[in-house]
Amino acid sequence: METDNYPQAFACYNDNIEIRMKSTSGGIFTLLADHIIQNYNGVVFGAAFDSDFSIHHICVNRVEDLDKLRGSKYPQSLIGETYKEVRQYLQDGTVVLFVGTPCQVEGLKSFMEKEYDNLYCMDFVCHGVASNTVWNEYVDELSKSGTIKNIVFKSKPKGWKKWYFSVEYVNHNYQIRGCMNKFMKSYLSYCNIRPSCFNCHFKGLNRNSDFTISDCWGIGEENEKLNDDYGLSALLVQNSRALEIFEEIKDNLHYERYDSETLMAGNWTAVSSVKKNDSRDLFFEFVKEKGGVKAIDKFFRPSAREWFWYFRARLLGKEK
Repeated sequence: METDNYPQAFACYNDNIEIRMKSTSGGIFTLLADHIIQNYNGVVFGAAFDSDFSIHHICVNRVEDLDKLRGSKYPQSLIGETYKEVRQYLQDGTVVLFVGTPCQVEGLKSFMEKEYDNLYCMDFVCHGVASNTVWNEYVDELSKSGTIKNIVFKSKPKGWKKWYFSVEYVNHNYQIRGCMNKFMKSYLSYCNIRPSCFNCHFKGLNRNSDFTISDCWGIGEENEKLNDDYGLSALLVQNSRALEIFEEIKDNLHYERYDSETLMAGNWTAVSSVKKNDSRDLFFEFVKEKGGVKAIDKFFRPSAREWFWYFRARLLGKEK
C-alpha cells in the first residue's frame, strides 16, 4: 500500500469480536497497543481510572493490562510525570505508544524537544474534556449505591449505536442509555467542558500524531460489511512510518479505504471546536455554589416527559 498522500483514511474494526465489544468503537486502539507490546517489546501510555475513579495517564507493558486503557474517558486525564517517563523510555531505546487528546500529544512533542524514531502517538477526535470536579463528585454519588468495580462511559449491551453508561458494582450492575445519564448529558450538551476546548488549536485532519481514531459515523450505514452494530472506527494514518505499522496489523482487522474527508464527514469536531452552551457560565456558578452533583441534577436530570418517551420507545422497540 504505497502512497505519498496523507492522512490515509480507513473505516475498520478489530476481527476479535470480544475485544471489539469491550471497546468504544471498533477496537483499533487495542490492536495497535497489543502489537507494540508483543512485537516491539514496547510500552503504552494512556488514560486509566485510579482506585477512586479519577483519571490519569499510566504506563502498560503487558497485554492483559490494556483493559485499564481501553474505552473512552471524558473527564481530563491528569498527565503528572508521564512526559518525563515517556522520555526516559525513549532514551533507553524502548518503543512507546502514547495515546491522548490532541493537545496532550502536542504537549508531549513540545516537551521532547526532538524527534524520536521509537515514539508513536495516537490522538482522537475530541469534543472537549469534562470537569474533573464534576466527575469526581458524580462518582461519589454513584458510590452511595455500593462499591464500584468499573465504569464504562460507552458500553454496548444493545449495540454500538444504542450505547449505555454502565457501572459495575460488587453486587449488582447499573446501566442507562447515555442520552438519559445526567453526567453524559452535561458533557454532550457542551456545557460541562473546559473553556479552552471552545477554541481548540489542534483541529484538522492532518495531525502531529501518527494515528487518529474516532467513532465512524455514517459510513457503515450504506455498507453491510461495516454495519453490524458492534462498533466501527475511523482511522487516519498520518505518515509513512505509521502506515508501516498499519501494514503489520491489517490482517487482524476488516478495513475499507476512503478519502479522509468522506470518512470524517460524520465527525465535524475533527475540524471544528464545539460551541459553548449558553448556560455554561450559569452551570459552573452553580457548581461553585452548590457542587457538581446538584448542578447536573438541576440542569441535566431527565424530565418526566423525557422519561415517558424513553420508556415508551423501549416498550415499542423503537428506542434510538
